[in-house]
Amino acid sequence: MFIQNRALHGKPLPSLVKRGALLIALLTLTGTMPVLTMSLAATPPAEGTMAVSATNVDGSEDASSDIFRDAAASALAARGFTLLDGSDHAAYRMELIVHISEVGTGNAKVAPSHSDLMSGGVAGAVGSIFKVPLPSSKSQHVALERTQLDMNLRKRGGEEVIWHGKAVTVRPAGTQQNIASELCNALLRAYPAQSEDVIGVP
Repeated sequence: MFIQNRALHGKPLPSLVKRGALLIALLTLTGTMPVLTMSLAATPPAEGTMAVSATNVDGSEDASSDIFRDAAASALAARGFTLLDGSDHAAYRMELIVHISEVGTGNAKVAPSHSDLMSGGVAGAVGSIFKVPLPSSKSQHVALERTQLDMNLRKRGGEEVIWHGKAVTVRPAGTQQNIASELCNALLRAYPAQSEDVIGVP
């Protein structure tokens, strides 16, 4: 292929430019011209259709995982997403993994000025104090559970995680309804900001 040496304002093209033009021409003719592409990471959506699923850490589903699924759906709806049944119909799917494990017992004592459940002491340690409404001058041992919630957001038909979050708490057993709501709200409070930290919920 012949490339004409044209003058620019009466001056010949520099030899480097001529060589570069020849190289591009040769690469184009031989089909070896490199193609530059830019891969942009998907950004979490601010709105749209969303499907929510929840499983236990072993992959099973039960009443407890259903509670977390419903809590996440409510939290996402409050942020403006339209919830749909089935991941085949929604543009995005939020997948929850729930891990609940026993961590010992705690002493339940009366909180005279408080009727709400509140935690104190060292979370997860045997002997941690949990104040619960009980008859005056009475206390009892209660089982403590560590609950960890993982959220992973994916686009429909894709496996790439475009947003994720993890939260954990230690509470008396049998309070999953409150735990699910508080963990979901804690994770989605800063959405779509992404944090690699595990959020601890008292």
